[in-house]
Amino acid sequence: MDSDKHKVYLSIGSNHENCSAFVQQAAERLKSTLSDWKMCHPYKTKAINGLGADYLNAVAVGNWLGDKESLNQICKNIELDLGRTHDRMSHSVEIEIDIDIVCFDGEVLRPVDYSREYFSKGFNELLKDC
Repeated sequence: MDSDKHKVYLSIGSNHENCSAFVQQAAERLKSTLSDWKMCHPYKTKAINGLGADYLNAVAVGNWLGDKESLNQICKNIELDLGRTHDRMSHSVEIEIDIDIVCFDGEVLRPVDYSREYFSKGFNELLKDC
């Protein structure tokens, strides 16, 4: 692999009433950002905090030609473009879209996410396909 390419695994989720549309829109944007893109089949999981609707989750893998910070900023910009607010004071239980970098070049950046079903189910599906 080219030393400038970084293999990344992203967690994508939404519990909005139009969750399928939000996950699909996020996937389309990310697909044009990463090379060698692949996404697992979307699946439902319960909200970790017990509040709100079930989440539609997916895990995507691809290659990124940049640093973690730049990719994270792109993910957060996609969230904002799709209507996500990051107001920590808000107690909203409906999330339009959430996109997180869980693994970057084999390094687990978000160990809690890595161990949870909303990520591990899709991650394991992608590993089987490789």
